[in-house]
Order: sequence, then C-alpha cells, then structure tokens
Amino acid sequence: MGVLHPHETKGLRIAASLLLDEPAPTKSDVVRTLNSKGYRTARGSEWRTSVLMRTLLHPRMAGLDEEGNPIEDFGETVLTVDEHNKLNAKYAPSAHDEEGEAQAVPRPAYDYLLTCGLSACGQCKHPAVGARVTGDAAPGYRCPPPTEGVASCGGVRMTAERLETAVAEEVLAELMRPGVQERLARMQQDIKDEVSRLRAHVQGANQRFAELGDLHGRGLLVKAAFLAAQDATKQDLKESRTRLRNLEQIAGLDISTVTDVVAWWNSAPQTSRRALVGLVIEVVYVLPSGHGPHDPHERINIVWRTPS
Repeated sequence: MGVLHPHETKGLRIAASLLLDEPAPTKSDVVRTLNSKGYRTARGSEWRTSVLMRTLLHPRMAGLDEEGNPIEDFGETVLTVDEHNKLNAKYAPSAHDEEGEAQAVPRPAYDYLLTCGLSACGQCKHPAVGARVTGDAAPGYRCPPPTEGVASCGGVRMTAERLETAVAEEVLAELMRPGVQERLARMQQDIKDEVSRLRAHVQGANQRFAELGDLHGRGLLVKAAFLAAQDATKQDLKESRTRLRNLEQIAGLDISTVTDVVAWWNSAPQTSRRALVGLVIEVVYVLPSGHGPHDPHERINIVWRTPS
C-alpha cells in the first residue's frame, strides 16, 4: 500500500534496471539473480516470475492510482513514472486473454510536468494534482475537492496540455534572458545546500523518535502528547523525504553546456524538464477559468525562484 521497506525496494529497483537493459536478461534470469542475492517478497518467499512482474507493473510502484494519476502525498516510490511506462510498454500482458477475447488495454500513465508542488490552485493555494475527469478524458490538473483535514476548494481545473505548454513557453522565454546561466548556477547551489540540510534532517529521524520514546518512558510526556508528537514527526519525515527526492533531481541537473535551450527542451526526458522547471520557478498558480479561458497564459501566475 505504498510503504517502502529499504531492502525490498532495493531488490525491486535492481530487477527493474535489469529488465530495462538492452538487451535485457530473461525474466527468469532476473528472478534467479534476486533470489541468489537474498531478496524476498514482502511475505518472505522467494520471488517467482509472475509475482515479480505483477509487482513491478503495478501503478503504485510509481505512486500512481489505477487510472494512472499521481496519488497525492504518496511519498517515495520504487520507480519513476518514466520507468513505470517503459516497463509496461515492454512487458504488459497481451491485449487478448487465453481464449482470444479482447481485453481492455491499460491506458499508459501520464507523466505530469507540474506535480509535486510545482503547481497550485490560484484560489486556495492548495497544491494541484494530476487527474482525469473520466476514464477517457485528457490528463489535467485540478485542485482536489475539500475533505476532512484538507483545506482545498476543488474549484480550479485545467488540461495538462494547455497548462504545461503555457508554462514551458514562459520558462523558455525566461531562460533566454541575458545572464541567466549565472543566476541558474546560484539557484542550483541554494538547492544543493537545502538537499544537504534535508538529508541530515531525514537521517536524524530515528534519533528524534528515540528521544520522544525516552521522554514518554520517563513519564515526562503523557501518552496523548507522545502520540501527537510522534504523528507530527512521521508527517514531517514523509514531507521531508518527498521534498528531498524532488530537490535531488533539480540539484543533479546539468545544463552548464547547453547553448540552445529550446533544442535541449525538445529532446530532454520529462524528468530533466521537470528538474529545470523546478530550478526556475517556485510554483505556478492556476487561476479559475474566468481569467481568460481562451488564453492559458492569462490563467497562470508564476512565482519565479530567485537566488539567495
């Protein structure tokens, strides 16, 4: 259900890397490799080919629901969306069952450019999520409907094509301004500094949990306060890991030798584009459709990142 065990996760990532190789070993060879290295299923059994493939091809491995939409606040994933798409394209079951009857072909997951906090509702400021209104609808971004504990309005929606195209045009225009390379270098260094801080913060989580347990054990923290502090620490750790994963992609981006940013953008993988967008902007607010429904540029408000 999305909770990662470090040892299990490492084995699944090794299997995915092997299967994505060209030429790739057989699925049976991959299973033998995992079992020989001591990797086991969540139930402690040796891997079998059918179990491994069913696990790796499941959308939750990339933090997606059954419709291919990102699950809000899912946290760390086994696979990136791009890896999930490649594995499904290469190994998804046939479109016909054993009796030759046509099966519904799973829709490929859409790799959203502006999730993970890069886009937000222009009315309530809640982070936007990737979603489709119906099974056949085009991918889009929306403010999630309000629920208990979620302070969102659910009143803003925009198709992915319109939003991503408009943001990409403005980002590329910004990158063609004079002196941008120096500014990007300073912003990237700021992000690298935050990555170092977040890594230390995440690594210190066990110590923080231990200190809470010690206070509770010595009677210095009543049970209700202990449980509340523990829940807050867990939530902080989850959010920190998610932010760290996103910032690591930005910190690892290398565009120092790029001379034609438009050509680079047109050929770059989505993960690199997302990292570049995250380097340049803090967030893009999506305004309600009354703010210029025929021009997507009139419906976005970009908060640009500035170096410290």
